[in-house]
Amino acid sequence: MLFYLKVLRVYYRSVLSLTLPISALVLAAPLLMGTPLPSPLFLAVVQKMASFPALIYLIGQFRPQQYWLYRNLHLAPWQLWAGVIVLDTLLLSVAHRLLAFLVAL
Repeated sequence: MLFYLKVLRVYYRSVLSLTLPISALVLAAPLLMGTPLPSPLFLAVVQKMASFPALIYLIGQFRPQQYWLYRNLHLAPWQLWAGVIVLDTLLLSVAHRLLAFLVAL
């Protein structure tokens, strides 16, 4: 388990530059549409989940060799992406709650 978390940390750092702007866009979408901040958490999570299939496809197309290291460590790409989705959803939830707290002030 500890080994998986260490490998997941390395992989998450490599895709963070792509998932972070999507999270920022999901959190800023109500501001761009002129609705009150923040949007419901469920809606933010659904929007984020809807972006993952396209992200997985694009990363697979533009960086096909990135999985060699992880395959040599006996981890399949779906195992890496499952952890990334969980971590990214948790990060989005924390950012959403922080935004809701700051707007309430």
